[in-house]
Amino acid sequence: MAEIISLANRVTRIAPSPTLAVNAKAKALKAAGADILNFSVGEPDFSTPEHICAAGKKAIDDGHTRYTAVPGIQELREAVVNRLRKDHGRSYTPEQIQVSCGGKHGLYNIFQALLDPGDEVLIPAPYWVSYPP
Repeated sequence: MAEIISLANRVTRIAPSPTLAVNAKAKALKAAGADILNFSVGEPDFSTPEHICAAGKKAIDDGHTRYTAVPGIQELREAVVNRLRKDHGRSYTPEQIQVSCGGKHGLYNIFQALLDPGDEVLIPAPYWVSYPP
């Protein structure tokens, strides 16, 4: 059968994530009975707090199931501002807050917004092993 779609060269050069490989190994060892502390993927060792689960369920029940503004829901950004002020004494406005679906996504957005081809960037170690220097 002829190939209808071919992937971009940059995509074909992507190697499997070493982080996910370590995570799979740790899970396999744990399933085999080994006493494992899995530091691979950055998952917390606790479940999502109940008040956050309840807020998510309420949002769904209230019909908040559509696309949101790119920087995040206004009420969430305001809650982040309040939390940063309360817990860390930092003063921000909601316009200074961007919500992303994770650290890598947030960094990708930042780099896309700020960097041009040929720009040099310093990435301190330790860093995500997915992106070695």
